[in-house]
Amino acid sequence: MFERKEHFIGGTWHTASGGDLLEVISPSTEEVVGRVPVAGPAEIDQAVASARKAFADGPWTTMTLADRAGYLRTFAAELQKRRAESVELQIDEMGGTRQFIDANVDGIGPFLERMIADAEQVAFREVRDGTVGKVVVTREPVGVTAAVTPWNSPVMVAVTKLFPALLMGCPVVLKPAPESPLSAYVIAEAVRAAGLPDGVVSIVNGRVEAGAYLVGHPGIDFVTFTGSRGGGRAIAAACGDRLRPVVLELGGKSAAVILPGVDMAPYLPSLVGNSLRNSGQICISTNRVLVHEDDRDTVVAQLADYVAAMKVGDPHDPGTDFGPLAAARQRDNVERFIASGRAAGAKVVLGGGRPAAQPKGWYVEPTIFTEVDNRMEIAQEEIFGPVLSVISYRDEAEAIAIANDSVYGLGGAVFADDVEHGLEVAAKIVTGTCAVNGGPPSGGGGPFGGRKQSGLGCERAVEGLQSFLELKSVALPAGYQPRRG
Repeated sequence: MFERKEHFIGGTWHTASGGDLLEVISPSTEEVVGRVPVAGPAEIDQAVASARKAFADGPWTTMTLADRAGYLRTFAAELQKRRAESVELQIDEMGGTRQFIDANVDGIGPFLERMIADAEQVAFREVRDGTVGKVVVTREPVGVTAAVTPWNSPVMVAVTKLFPALLMGCPVVLKPAPESPLSAYVIAEAVRAAGLPDGVVSIVNGRVEAGAYLVGHPGIDFVTFTGSRGGGRAIAAACGDRLRPVVLELGGKSAAVILPGVDMAPYLPSLVGNSLRNSGQICISTNRVLVHEDDRDTVVAQLADYVAAMKVGDPHDPGTDFGPLAAARQRDNVERFIASGRAAGAKVVLGGGRPAAQPKGWYVEPTIFTEVDNRMEIAQEEIFGPVLSVISYRDEAEAIAIANDSVYGLGGAVFADDVEHGLEVAAKIVTGTCAVNGGPPSGGGGPFGGRKQSGLGCERAVEGLQSFLELKSVALPAGYQPRRG
């Protein structure tokens, strides 16, 4: 049992003042695995005040990029020292398989190095020709950042908020999801061990009310959020009311377009992995598989055989491919969608129920539908579960139209015999990211963000880093030549 009584505020541990607790239940055993305190308004106020002091008076904002990168490398090394605890806590709190969590934790170091390399490309100070004389254009830290994260990849998503904000000089108040607060304590311990200056990182636990209080706090300058479309709307409204910048990474209903005649055998690991990884609880899941009507039966058989051979079971077992869903309500929701698909006339060719071998836990069998019409609820709404919908099309134009017939626009994939033709099709899909022939998802090292109702702004790469910066133009008198650099 993981139990803590403290909050991590301004770089130090503070005993919780209230008695409200978050009780964390294992999705695989349905037993309580942890209890941590909920931060009240006074504690969130303290965290924001500490961050404001660090932004106004501390060394973090004014130190060099190289110095900040050095601190973050130490932070990442401290996380690595705590790798085993981090992995076990994440499996316990949100049910992700060891395969999935291991891959995420192992990606933290390389992700940081990529962020540092991108940060070195940011032009913090430029000298330009103005209308009269020279103009110095600077990019400065936007300020105190509220980062609100989801439960589906607790530590990796947290560092995707922390690393860029901190590299750009912005103190952060992080609020993890109430379903997955345990692993955040490992992050806090690593921050403290790395010696980051006081006030630069705080972590406050809580439910929706705590997140709303933090996002609406007058001491916050910028908000970055990953989560549901509903949560994003509420945060966007709060930030709009305060004229506060915000980046939202929301849900998706992404399409994988298989062009006619493509042999999918070599691409099945990529297609299934990007569609059903983490039991389908990933925002970029390509869970609409679009296939030409002449190829449908072949592709459906390939998918069914491939997924049927994968293991459903204990997420702690290294051989398990599908663990439970993260919450009882999530399983209920997925089962409701499966019932909706059946009622609408879609045909289940694999799964569709609860695995008999798992009497405990919030499990749903990996499920594949065929005979799906894109107007069905299962093709339009984000399910966030291990459910694939195979949709057939008659020609390429119809495939593109189906792919774009969605309120979402986050991810996508194209499989083509010719990569250049795959690029042409990808260019016609209205989405923030797209992969061709098994290329990596989430932008593959480029900027990552959504279009339509999948979000606002972007994360990662140079463009994502610049979200944490504000522009300033300083106009100089005619004839004066400022220093460069």
